Amino acid sequence: MMEEAPPDVKRRRISAADGSSQSIRCLTDLPSGILVHAASFLAVPSRALFAVALDENSAVSPNERSSAIVGNQWSILDFGDIEKGLAAKLTDDDIEKVLLCIHAVNKVKRLKLTNCVNITGAGLEPLRGSLIIEQIDLSLVAHHKSPVLDLAPQISCDHVLPILDSIIASEGCLLRYVQFPFVWITERSSSSDFHAFVGRLNQMWESRGTISCLECNINLPSGSGRNEWIDTNTLSRGYGTQDHTCYDCFKHYCYDCKIDFCLTCQTDYCDDCKTMSDCQVCGDSHCNDCYEHECRQCHEKICLHCVEREYHCHKCGDCDRVFCSEYCYEHKCRECNVKICLDCVEREYHCYKCEDCHEVFCLECSNFEPGMSCCGQCNDRSCDDCRFRKYRQGEQDCTECEVRIAPLIVLYYS
Repeated sequence: MMEEAPPDVKRRRISAADGSSQSIRCLTDLPSGILVHAASFLAVPSRALFAVALDENSAVSPNERSSAIVGNQWSILDFGDIEKGLAAKLTDDDIEKVLLCIHAVNKVKRLKLTNCVNITGAGLEPLRGSLIIEQIDLSLVAHHKSPVLDLAPQISCDHVLPILDSIIASEGCLLRYVQFPFVWITERSSSSDFHAFVGRLNQMWESRGTISCLECNINLPSGSGRNEWIDTNTLSRGYGTQDHTCYDCFKHYCYDCKIDFCLTCQTDYCDDCKTMSDCQVCGDSHCNDCYEHECRQCHEKICLHCVEREYHCHKCGDCDRVFCSEYCYEHKCRECNVKICLDCVEREYHCYKCEDCHEVFCLECSNFEPGMSCCGQCNDRSCDDCRFRKYRQGEQDCTECEVRIAPLIVLYYS
């Protein structure tokens, strides 16, 4: 057995970027180039967390190394890009250090505190007075099917509202979309601090002048009693939620105008298809321009965010069609775990379902060409494992099947 080199010898094997020898005792001793390259494999928020972990002072005074690690592309900061368990552990101190490290007040245009259920909101202080932020999603959930969290979140109006007030009070404020925590919306009181802030937010948007629906040119907000950007009627189902604004592109539409020609149903002035509609999965309002998918089963529209976050819906690994999880039974390939829709399982020319163990295999893992998911000689539709089991039990005497499982036979008898 080869003897392991002593730790001090290992350390001497790593050289600095300039070629000089360098003793490596911890991560901070590594050359900056190596750290920057390692950080490039991390999710965007994790890069800032990595920089702060290497040097906590980088949050207050970013240095050359931390600046290289985090980079300059911070227009969108979505903590949903990191593991849910990690985001749930982040504290206000962590959030504050990240925002300081990336200089968020002058860089971040869209902030989404996805899964950051352990914060009070005090960590958002570095965003105070931001003139460039356009979207703040405080819902804490990743485009929720249900916005109700298992445990009541700690996020507090006392900490967050003063920071938001500093943003909307700034001349030249660009804020266009705010999504509040569900717990704030359910505590309905016209005398609450939250209610008063929503009123100030509506006034800020109204002061920007007349905005018209891009479809019918009617002034907004208007129609069906929707006379505010964010509903302040405590008896309304939509209290505290933003209307007339697409979650993705921020375009403004009313909810009542009909499309001149609906591409979905090929009908003039369709009664069912509107310019704005709610995603079947998360419930957020999007304009038709921002919808790229609809459920193959129920034909409801699904926003791009929910397609990308596969625990809400899924894209079939064989036919590439999208299904919302509520309406489509889900299969997975036994070999590679690629999701397969029910249509492809039933039709079998896209994938392969064993008639014995009922396991499903995608086309790539089944090694069958389309239309050849069974033995041409004996019509057996078993997977290789089941064919081999029947061969060992003396139930398989088909020469074509034996050719198919020949590698397993060789391994078994070797």
